[in-house]
Parts: sequence; structure tokens; C-alpha cells
Amino acid sequence: MSDETNVPLASSLQQVVGALVFGADHPLTVEEIRTCLREVAEEEAAAKVFAEATPRDVRDALAAIGREVERLGLGVQLTEVGGAYRFESQAACGRWVRHLLRQERPNRLSRPALETLAIIAYRQPIARSEIEGVRGVVVDHILKALMELHLVRIVGRSDLPGRPFLYGTTASFLDHFGLKSLNELNEMDPTLQRAKLAERKAAHRRKRETETTEGAEKAEEPEADPVKEVLGPETAPADAEPVHEPPAASAAARDEPERVP
Repeated sequence: MSDETNVPLASSLQQVVGALVFGADHPLTVEEIRTCLREVAEEEAAAKVFAEATPRDVRDALAAIGREVERLGLGVQLTEVGGAYRFESQAACGRWVRHLLRQERPNRLSRPALETLAIIAYRQPIARSEIEGVRGVVVDHILKALMELHLVRIVGRSDLPGRPFLYGTTASFLDHFGLKSLNELNEMDPTLQRAKLAERKAAHRRKRETETTEGAEKAEEPEADPVKEVLGPETAPADAEPVHEPPAASAAARDEPERVP
């Protein structure tokens, strides 16, 4: 007999979905929620009423939860990041949450790091030489630091001579910038359009033509500590972007605007 025999059954799918998102230790996808509904129904006959919920049913429940939480003005919101859902504190409440958790303001990404990250985000998969061609400077140390911050990762190798590594953004990149998917990059600035994946892959399958080295030499940036270069000066400008915290750290440690599950 179930330990919850005397506990009344949830009255709606919205109630169940809200509890799952609130109780989860990570953002939940629609399919994770549906899997949970089916598995519980296999164990308890009374729970079968929610077992056949479709993806649209779950999304409708999530949308209703989001509207209700916003209407109540509780200082939290339901957010979709990288295709998964979680509850977060509202940005306007960040200073109090950070003080409660005794979290200091994090360092922030420097302009060179943001420029490099933007090039990768819009043109991925992309080789280091292509990034340097756009920026006009060597980016080895910046790439290394962005990878240490879990914002960039190696996604493969090009078929061009030398088979250079190809770089792309991570799920943590979406989390950090609050994006549902990479498609939202186009909406942020209509003048910038993300490169089509098929076209980018095709570019790395083409045979490289003979390149001439006459003319320009890349201007190299002075030697610098890679992490320091990315984090910038101790006192960052007020409009600088916050550095991504590793998944294990509390999201409340982010600078404003921030969200805390």
C-alpha cells in the first residue's frame, strides 16, 4: 500500500507540473515531466489521469503557471532556458537575495571576451583562425579562458588542412544569457543573423584554396593572464556582463540582472 494513500490527489495537471519544477534540482524539460507522469501512473492507478498528458498539455500548464506567478507578484518567475524550465528570483530582487546568501558581486566579462564570444555564438561551428580573421588579433588565451568558464566548447574538427578544432557555445551560455535557444540571437538584433548550421559545416568541408601571406600580419595582443583578460579589471564598468558561474554554484551569485532557482 502506498504511503500516500490518505493524501488527496492533485486536482490539476498544472498543480503537478508546478510541484515538479519547484522540487527539481535542475531545470526540467517537457519530456522529463511527461516521463515522470507516466512512471508514477505505472505505480499508482489513481495517478493515471495525468499519464496521457501531451507535450502541448504540459506546455499549456507551464504557461498558465508562469502567468499566475507573474500576476501574484511574488518575486519569482518561471523561466525557460535552453529548452528547460525552472523557477528563478526576479532581477529586481537580486540585491536582497545576494545579501541573504552572503554572495559578493562576481567579476565580469571584458570587452575582448564578449566580442570573441559573440563571434562564436553567431558563426558556430567556427575555427580559431576564422575568429582571428574577424577580430584581427590572436585569441588563444581568450578562447582558453572562455572554455574554463564553460561558455565555449570544442564541437568537432574542420576538414580543412590541419583539421583545426571547431568551437561552439554550451548550454551554460544559454543559461548565462537567459536564452531559450540560439534562435533567439536573431531576435535580439535583427541586423545580426546567426549563420545557418548546414552552411557553416559545408564551409569546413570545402577544399582550402592557396592562401597568400603577403600583406597583412595579425596584430598580436600583449601577453596576459587568460583568466584576467576575460574577467577584466577589478572594478568593472556598470554596464559590463556578469561572468557565468559553474552549474554547481548558486545562481544568486550572478550580478544583476540575475535569477535564482
